[in-house]
Amino acid sequence: MTTDGALGAEGSDPPAAGTGPEEGTGGRSRAVLYSTLAVAVVLAVLIAVLAASKPASHGAASSPLVGNPAPPVAGPSLSGGATYSLSQFRGRWVLVNFSASWCEPCRQETPQLLRFENEHAATGNAVILAVSFDPQDKANLAAFLRSSHATWPAINDPGAEVAYGIQGIPESYLVDPQGTVVAKFTGGVTAAQVDGVIKQATGA
Repeated sequence: MTTDGALGAEGSDPPAAGTGPEEGTGGRSRAVLYSTLAVAVVLAVLIAVLAASKPASHGAASSPLVGNPAPPVAGPSLSGGATYSLSQFRGRWVLVNFSASWCEPCRQETPQLLRFENEHAATGNAVILAVSFDPQDKANLAAFLRSSHATWPAINDPGAEVAYGIQGIPESYLVDPQGTVVAKFTGGVTAAQVDGVIKQATGA
């Protein structure tokens, strides 16, 4: 007569070949290794696809403001002293540019804004009006524009950000001599893009 323990031992199936503790651990290790390699391959492919893809398009964008009177923009100069407003430039093209010193695309577009300003300096038919996007950045933005040799006015007008529905910077609006918004530009704008819109609007 055998004991229950003996029955349990005799009645148990012997472990299958290759499934012992050591073999089982090795199998799990290989599975983890294969899974890790698969994930790495997928990530490498994804990175390659993103690197090869074109960057998000910048330039003219749709806006409900286009074709309508430009919302008022007015405020004290970031450099102190004077006060500027969009209305005082009536009769000229105005590029209302929202920016901040910590915004890298804003910094990158500054040479293009300088080119636009210089191209229209002789005729005086177009100007730039910068608006600080970040109230805490006013002094830094003024210092950056000064170091960049920018001479266009830069002001603080928190209400303008709301009125124009600014969602990200840099963001610019081109206002025609009659005070109507004719174009919105997102991302870094170029002098050629702005001049293209002006030429199209004037038939030049």
